[in-house]
Amino acid sequence: MAIDKYLDNITSEHRDKPKFISWLSKNLEIIDGAYLLMKEMDSNFDLDNAIGVQLGKLGTIIGRSRILSFQPVNGYSPILDDEMSRLVFKTKIAMNNWGGTVPEMYDIWDNIFGQDDDLDLQLEDNQDMSFNAYITGYVDPIQQELIQHQYIIPKPEGVRVNYIGRSKIPFDVYSAIVVSVCQTEVINMDFDQSEKIDLGGYSRITVQQIKTETINLDNKSNHFDYLVDQDGKLLIDQEGKYLVERKV
Repeated sequence: MAIDKYLDNITSEHRDKPKFISWLSKNLEIIDGAYLLMKEMDSNFDLDNAIGVQLGKLGTIIGRSRILSFQPVNGYSPILDDEMSRLVFKTKIAMNNWGGTVPEMYDIWDNIFGQDDDLDLQLEDNQDMSFNAYITGYVDPIQQELIQHQYIIPKPEGVRVNYIGRSKIPFDVYSAIVVSVCQTEVINMDFDQSEKIDLGGYSRITVQQIKTETINLDNKSNHFDYLVDQDGKLLIDQEGKYLVERKV
Protein backbone atom coordinates (compact mmCIF):
# COMPACT_ATOMS: atom_id res chain seq x y z
CA MET A 1 0.00 0.00 0.00
CA ALA A 2 1.02 3.60 -0.54
CA ILE A 3 0.56 4.33 3.20
CA ASP A 4 3.13 1.76 4.29
CA LYS A 5 5.95 4.29 4.26
CA TYR A 6 4.00 6.37 6.79
CA LEU A 7 3.21 3.39 9.01
CA ASP A 8 6.90 2.50 9.02
CA ASN A 9 7.61 5.81 10.78
CA ILE A 10 5.62 4.78 13.88
CA THR A 11 7.86 4.25 16.87
CA SER A 12 8.20 0.87 18.50
CA GLU A 13 6.26 2.14 21.50
CA HIS A 14 3.01 2.26 19.45
CA ARG A 15 3.75 -0.14 16.59
CA ASP A 16 2.35 -3.12 18.48
CA LYS A 17 -0.98 -1.40 19.20
CA PRO A 18 -3.48 -2.82 16.62
CA LYS A 19 -6.25 -0.33 17.38
CA PHE A 20 -3.90 2.59 16.93
CA ILE A 21 -2.52 1.14 13.68
CA SER A 22 -6.08 0.54 12.37
CA TRP A 23 -7.23 4.07 13.27
CA LEU A 24 -4.19 5.65 11.64
CA SER A 25 -4.50 3.45 8.52
CA LYS A 26 -8.13 4.49 7.93
CA ASN A 27 -7.21 8.16 8.01
CA LEU A 28 -4.16 7.68 5.82
CA GLU A 29 -6.20 5.72 3.23
CA ILE A 30 -8.61 8.65 2.85
CA ILE A 31 -5.73 11.05 2.32
CA ASP A 32 -3.97 8.59 0.01
CA GLY A 33 -7.15 8.21 -2.13
CA ALA A 34 -7.44 11.97 -2.53
CA TYR A 35 -3.75 12.13 -3.44
CA LEU A 36 -4.08 9.46 -6.14
CA LEU A 37 -7.15 11.22 -7.55
CA MET A 38 -5.31 14.51 -7.83
CA LYS A 39 -2.29 12.73 -9.28
CA GLU A 40 -4.42 11.19 -12.08
CA MET A 41 -6.38 14.39 -12.73
CA ASP A 42 -4.00 15.67 -15.39
CA SER A 43 -3.98 12.35 -17.22
CA ASN A 44 -7.77 11.88 -17.02
CA PHE A 45 -8.41 15.34 -18.44
CA ASP A 46 -5.72 15.15 -21.09
CA LEU A 47 -7.47 15.58 -24.44
CA ASP A 48 -5.87 12.40 -25.81
CA ASN A 49 -6.90 10.30 -22.79
CA ALA A 50 -10.20 11.80 -21.64
CA ILE A 51 -13.40 9.85 -22.25
CA GLY A 52 -17.10 10.37 -21.62
CA VAL A 53 -17.86 13.01 -19.01
CA GLN A 54 -14.25 14.22 -18.95
CA LEU A 55 -14.44 15.04 -22.66
CA GLY A 56 -17.73 16.87 -22.11
CA LYS A 57 -16.13 19.04 -19.42
CA LEU A 58 -13.19 19.79 -21.69
CA GLY A 59 -15.59 20.81 -24.44
CA THR A 60 -17.26 23.28 -22.08
CA ILE A 61 -13.88 24.81 -21.22
CA ILE A 62 -12.77 24.90 -24.87
CA GLY A 63 -16.05 26.36 -26.09
CA ARG A 64 -17.33 23.50 -28.24
CA SER A 65 -20.18 21.15 -27.34
CA ARG A 66 -20.25 17.44 -28.10
CA ILE A 67 -23.77 17.99 -29.44
CA LEU A 68 -23.63 19.39 -32.96
CA SER A 69 -25.57 22.52 -33.87
CA PHE A 70 -27.08 20.71 -36.87
CA GLN A 71 -28.60 17.34 -37.71
CA PRO A 72 -26.21 15.24 -39.83
CA VAL A 73 -27.59 13.37 -42.82
CA ASN A 74 -27.57 9.60 -43.40
CA GLY A 75 -28.80 8.85 -39.90
CA TYR A 76 -25.69 10.03 -38.04
CA SER A 77 -26.23 11.04 -34.43
CA PRO A 78 -25.73 14.74 -33.60
CA ILE A 79 -23.89 13.63 -30.44
CA LEU A 80 -20.23 13.08 -31.28
CA ASP A 81 -18.41 9.98 -30.09
CA ASP A 82 -15.14 10.27 -28.17
CA GLU A 83 -12.87 10.02 -31.21
CA MET A 84 -14.73 12.61 -33.26
CA SER A 85 -15.04 14.86 -30.19
CA ARG A 86 -11.26 14.94 -29.85
CA LEU A 87 -10.97 15.97 -33.51
CA VAL A 88 -13.48 18.79 -33.09
CA PHE A 89 -12.01 20.00 -29.79
CA LYS A 90 -8.45 20.08 -31.13
CA THR A 91 -9.64 22.08 -34.11
CA LYS A 92 -11.48 24.51 -31.84
CA ILE A 93 -8.35 25.01 -29.74
CA ALA A 94 -6.40 25.77 -32.93
CA MET A 95 -9.12 28.22 -34.04
CA ASN A 96 -8.99 29.97 -30.67
CA ASN A 97 -5.27 30.55 -31.17
CA TRP A 98 -5.44 31.29 -34.90
CA GLY A 99 -3.87 34.55 -36.01
CA GLY A 100 -5.91 34.86 -39.21
CA THR A 101 -3.15 33.99 -41.67
CA VAL A 102 -3.20 31.45 -44.48
CA PRO A 103 -0.01 29.60 -43.38
CA GLU A 104 -1.59 29.03 -39.98
CA MET A 105 -4.64 27.50 -41.66
CA TYR A 106 -2.37 24.97 -43.35
CA ASP A 107 -0.72 24.27 -39.98
CA ILE A 108 -4.10 23.63 -38.39
CA TRP A 109 -5.04 21.22 -41.17
CA ASP A 110 -1.72 19.38 -40.93
CA ASN A 111 -2.01 19.07 -37.15
CA ILE A 112 -5.51 17.62 -37.41
CA PHE A 113 -5.06 15.38 -40.47
CA GLY A 114 -1.28 15.15 -40.58
CA GLN A 115 -1.32 11.36 -40.20
CA ASP A 116 -3.61 10.96 -43.21
CA ASP A 117 -1.49 11.29 -46.35
CA ASP A 118 -4.58 10.98 -48.56
CA LEU A 119 -6.08 14.30 -47.40
CA ASP A 120 -4.72 17.58 -48.74
CA LEU A 121 -5.95 21.16 -48.46
CA GLN A 122 -5.42 23.97 -50.97
CA LEU A 123 -6.70 27.51 -50.44
CA GLU A 124 -7.44 30.06 -53.16
CA ASP A 125 -8.24 33.71 -52.40
CA ASN A 126 -10.93 35.01 -54.76
CA GLN A 127 -10.22 38.66 -53.82
CA ASP A 128 -13.94 39.26 -53.21
CA MET A 129 -14.27 38.45 -49.50
CA SER A 130 -14.40 34.75 -50.28
CA PHE A 131 -11.95 31.92 -50.77
CA ASN A 132 -12.05 28.39 -52.15
CA ALA A 133 -11.00 25.45 -50.00
CA TYR A 134 -10.03 22.52 -52.25
CA ILE A 135 -10.00 19.25 -50.32
CA THR A 136 -8.26 16.39 -52.10
CA GLY A 137 -8.80 12.81 -50.98
CA TYR A 138 -11.50 10.79 -49.26
CA VAL A 139 -13.49 12.44 -46.48
CA ASP A 140 -16.11 10.36 -44.70
CA PRO A 141 -19.71 11.70 -44.50
CA ILE A 142 -19.52 13.03 -40.93
CA GLN A 143 -16.23 14.84 -41.65
CA GLN A 144 -17.85 16.41 -44.73
CA GLU A 145 -20.67 17.69 -42.52
CA LEU A 146 -18.20 19.13 -40.00
CA ILE A 147 -16.20 20.87 -42.74
CA GLN A 148 -19.30 22.37 -44.37
CA HIS A 149 -20.55 23.69 -41.02
CA GLN A 150 -17.16 25.33 -40.27
CA TYR A 151 -16.08 22.95 -37.51
CA ILE A 152 -12.72 22.20 -39.14
CA ILE A 153 -11.45 25.01 -41.37
CA PRO A 154 -11.25 28.45 -39.70
CA LYS A 155 -12.34 31.62 -41.49
CA PRO A 156 -12.45 35.33 -40.69
CA GLU A 157 -15.80 36.96 -39.92
CA GLY A 158 -17.65 38.13 -43.01
CA VAL A 159 -15.72 35.88 -45.38
CA ARG A 160 -17.48 33.20 -47.42
CA VAL A 161 -15.89 29.79 -47.91
CA ASN A 162 -16.52 27.60 -50.97
CA TYR A 163 -15.70 23.98 -50.15
CA ILE A 164 -14.72 21.96 -53.24
CA GLY A 165 -13.86 18.27 -53.23
CA ARG A 166 -11.24 16.83 -55.55
CA SER A 167 -10.09 13.35 -56.45
CA LYS A 168 -6.51 12.24 -56.80
CA ILE A 169 -7.46 10.00 -59.73
CA PRO A 170 -6.28 11.59 -63.03
CA PHE A 171 -9.56 11.44 -64.95
CA ASP A 172 -8.03 13.39 -67.85
CA VAL A 173 -6.46 10.18 -69.16
CA TYR A 174 -9.92 8.81 -69.93
CA SER A 175 -11.88 10.03 -72.95
CA ALA A 176 -15.28 8.73 -71.89
CA ILE A 177 -17.10 6.29 -69.70
CA VAL A 178 -19.75 4.12 -71.35
CA VAL A 179 -22.42 2.57 -69.19
CA SER A 180 -24.57 -0.17 -70.68
CA VAL A 181 -27.98 -0.87 -69.25
CA CYS A 182 -30.13 -3.94 -69.79
CA GLN A 183 -33.81 -3.19 -69.31
CA THR A 184 -36.36 -5.95 -68.96
CA GLU A 185 -40.11 -5.37 -69.18
CA VAL A 186 -42.81 -7.77 -68.13
CA ILE A 187 -46.35 -7.20 -69.45
CA ASN A 188 -49.23 -8.90 -67.68
CA MET A 189 -52.52 -9.01 -69.62
CA ASP A 190 -55.99 -10.14 -68.68
CA PHE A 191 -58.24 -10.47 -71.72
CA ASP A 192 -61.53 -11.93 -72.85
CA GLN A 193 -61.05 -14.49 -75.59
CA SER A 194 -63.91 -12.95 -77.56
CA GLU A 195 -62.00 -9.67 -77.93
CA LYS A 196 -59.24 -8.56 -80.20
CA ILE A 197 -56.22 -6.99 -78.43
CA ASP A 198 -54.10 -4.37 -80.19
CA LEU A 199 -50.82 -3.63 -78.41
CA GLY A 200 -49.80 -0.74 -80.63
CA GLY A 201 -46.08 -1.02 -81.17
CA TYR A 202 -46.14 -4.69 -80.25
CA SER A 203 -47.32 -7.46 -82.57
CA ARG A 204 -51.06 -7.96 -82.69
CA ILE A 205 -52.63 -10.86 -80.83
CA THR A 206 -55.87 -12.12 -82.45
CA VAL A 207 -58.11 -14.72 -80.89
CA GLN A 208 -60.31 -16.67 -83.31
CA GLN A 209 -63.62 -18.07 -82.21
CA ILE A 210 -66.94 -19.46 -83.31
CA LYS A 211 -69.95 -17.28 -82.57
CA THR A 212 -72.92 -19.32 -81.38
CA GLU A 213 -76.61 -18.37 -81.42
CA THR A 214 -79.66 -20.38 -80.37
CA ILE A 215 -82.95 -19.93 -82.23
CA ASN A 216 -86.13 -21.66 -81.10
CA LEU A 217 -88.38 -22.71 -84.03
CA ASP A 218 -91.52 -24.80 -83.50
CA ASN A 219 -90.48 -25.61 -79.97
CA LYS A 220 -87.25 -26.94 -81.34
CA SER A 221 -83.87 -25.59 -80.45
CA ASN A 222 -81.75 -24.89 -83.46
CA HIS A 223 -78.11 -24.04 -82.78
CA PHE A 224 -76.20 -22.03 -85.36
CA ASP A 225 -72.47 -21.68 -85.08
CA TYR A 226 -71.42 -18.64 -87.11
CA LEU A 227 -67.87 -18.79 -88.35
CA VAL A 228 -65.75 -15.68 -88.04
CA ASP A 229 -62.34 -14.74 -89.40
CA GLN A 230 -59.28 -13.58 -87.47
CA ASP A 231 -60.63 -10.01 -87.46
CA GLY A 232 -63.86 -11.11 -85.82
CA LYS A 233 -65.99 -10.65 -88.96
CA LEU A 234 -68.66 -13.16 -89.96
CA LEU A 235 -67.66 -15.35 -92.89
CA ILE A 236 -69.92 -15.46 -95.98
CA ASP A 237 -69.98 -17.70 -99.03
CA GLN A 238 -70.02 -16.70 -102.71
CA GLU A 239 -73.77 -16.13 -102.56
CA GLY A 240 -73.42 -13.72 -99.69
CA LYS A 241 -74.81 -16.11 -97.10
CA TYR A 242 -73.29 -16.48 -93.68
CA LEU A 243 -71.33 -19.63 -93.15
CA VAL A 244 -72.84 -21.52 -90.25
CA GLU A 245 -72.60 -24.92 -88.74
CA ARG A 246 -76.09 -26.05 -87.92
CA LYS A 247 -76.86 -28.38 -85.05
CA VAL A 248 -80.42 -29.56 -84.27
